[in-house]
Amino acid sequence: MYNTTRPNNEGFKDFDLFSEINNLKIFFNEENIQEISVKKNDYIYLPPNKENYIYEIIQGAVKLGGYSDDGESFVYEVLPHTEFFGNFKYLNGQFQEYSKAIIDSKIRLYNLDFFKTTVLINPFISNWFISYLIKRWCAAEVKLKNIKEKHLEERIISLQNHYSVPIEDTNGKSHILFNLLTKQDMGDLIGVTRQTVSSILQKEKQLIF
Repeated sequence: MYNTTRPNNEGFKDFDLFSEINNLKIFFNEENIQEISVKKNDYIYLPPNKENYIYEIIQGAVKLGGYSDDGESFVYEVLPHTEFFGNFKYLNGQFQEYSKAIIDSKIRLYNLDFFKTTVLINPFISNWFISYLIKRWCAAEVKLKNIKEKHLEERIISLQNHYSVPIEDTNGKSHILFNLLTKQDMGDLIGVTRQTVSSILQKEKQLIF
């Protein structure tokens, strides 16, 4: 079932890029597309990421983040299967992101030049990609709106709704994405400290019991 609290490109909800590439009989080899397995808590890349790949999550989930001026890591996005991430190299070396597997994950790697060419010369794929970028843009705007307008308790509820996504690791074990987030992850995503998140969750727990 679709999570209606997450922005989605409805017209492409069943779209699968790899299947579409095969259906269109677009030639590729292992230099163009490959798959890797990433263990829980292992990094897929660290800044500065100089690899020429766009990444698709086949199984599992990935957190994206960066580092403060003091060297502290923080998270600004968490992605389940079917989502894409990586450095399109349009920012003149300003891309300073890390990506890390939350659970045992399988990732498909598309060579950056192959990915760009495939998107540019195939109208249907181009249309999908534009809608996908708008979906991700919209999701970022919704999260910023929640941080600005909602009380702390409401932010956590919104976060829970957004990340209540069923996922599966490469061992076939099922999870709910929200349940895999640490309190630090939650704090980073809603703009508060880990201690604040812990305090709010403890209050909610006391109200339930």
